Amino acid sequence: MPPLNPKAILDARRRLTRSLPKIEMKDEDAAEGGCGVIGLACEIPVAGRHLYDSLVQMRNRGNGKGGGVAMVGLEPAHFSTTTEVLENSFLVAIAYLDSTHRIAVEEKYIHPVFEVDHIHEVPTLDNWEDELRALEVRPPDVVCYFVRPKASGLEAMVAESGLSPNDFKDDDAMAQEYVFRNTHRLNVEFYAQDGRADAFVLSHGRDMLILKIVGYAEDVIKYYCLDDVTAHVWIGHHRYPTRGRVTHPGGAHPFGQGIDVALVHNGDFSNYVSVTDYLAQRGMEPLFFTDTEVAALAF
Repeated sequence: MPPLNPKAILDARRRLTRSLPKIEMKDEDAAEGGCGVIGLACEIPVAGRHLYDSLVQMRNRGNGKGGGVAMVGLEPAHFSTTTEVLENSFLVAIAYLDSTHRIAVEEKYIHPVFEVDHIHEVPTLDNWEDELRALEVRPPDVVCYFVRPKASGLEAMVAESGLSPNDFKDDDAMAQEYVFRNTHRLNVEFYAQDGRADAFVLSHGRDMLILKIVGYAEDVIKYYCLDDVTAHVWIGHHRYPTRGRVTHPGGAHPFGQGIDVALVHNGDFSNYVSVTDYLAQRGMEPLFFTDTEVAALAF
């Protein structure tokens, strides 16, 4: 197979971002603080309830404005699917803050561009207002789409982007770029453009999922009924907002802007602006305006 052609891919991403509305952060969207992080990896599946006490113990590292978890090495039965689908499909997880937009999202960014192998709606706690009194904002509805790029979509990407199949090291690398570009367009239209914040992609990768809310990370475990849901790798994060919309789940960690990426960090980037400029030169534009997001894009 030919080697990866990074110049061609970066040129194509520059053309993509130039073709979309410019998104800029407002001064009032920034704040300062610190965060709390937990992670574990295990050869045997670990249930979400085992993170709960640790997350509760470090609530002082957050302020209830952003909490999230990442899961890698999922159990197919918890998503009502098969091992084959889990291993071979991209899991695109979309958060709907306004579920009336779900049909519009699916009609533009799911069904026309992907072969859909399975759709799973993440269950939620029915009486959350009584059980999770610290939650000030209803968490988003989350739908997991297990998908593969359509051949016609890959051909269209090549035609419109100026890329060639020879610019990728293999077919999977081309599929990943396809998923990345589709996610960016969706996030611009349904989240960042005009500040509408109706829906956004939480994560896109294989055998992994990110869930996040305006709240504490342990509330993610309870709200999305993860006590008995297992994974081989877990990350939990309390956000003490540093940048971005401080009362919106899109600004919480982990960040999954890259394919198969779930990134968290503690602290504040002193070089946020310079890293953002670096990304802009390579056709990548942050939409959530947090330092962790730009790190995920750079990674």
